[in-house]
Amino acid sequence: MRAILFAAFALAACASTTGGSPGPQTPLPQHIQMDLEQREAALHEQGVVIAAINQTADLGNGLRVRPLEVLEDSRCPQNARCVWAGRLRLRVNIDGVGDREINDDATAVQTPRGNFALVAISPGPWTDWPEGAKPGYRFGFRRA
Repeated sequence: MRAILFAAFALAACASTTGGSPGPQTPLPQHIQMDLEQREAALHEQGVVIAAINQTADLGNGLRVRPLEVLEDSRCPQNARCVWAGRLRLRVNIDGVGDREINDDATAVQTPRGNFALVAISPGPWTDWPEGAKPGYRFGFRRA
């Protein structure tokens, strides 16, 4: 019986390092790590509700927003010189309204259940992300 349990744990350990998850993480450059920490703090500000792609942000009173797809992320990398700041365009589903396109300008989106805005985005744009280290998008929404 112990041999079976040991084999099961050994297989689980192998699956966790060779399956779909990455192995040891590449250390991030300090400037990217600091930016991620600032963006994480913005995502956890009072009244901000976080959602990743295909997750739902429940803003209360029936106002639920689900990010579906990043349509454009042309934000100027913070370690580059750009002619314009760029933007992030996001397709979201709003319960009772349907799909809408919003962007990162913090403009209030009006709905029958109240207004909201996209107020935080992680990760930030950088040109020097280590290979495979860039995390998935997370968005912060707040009632406006």
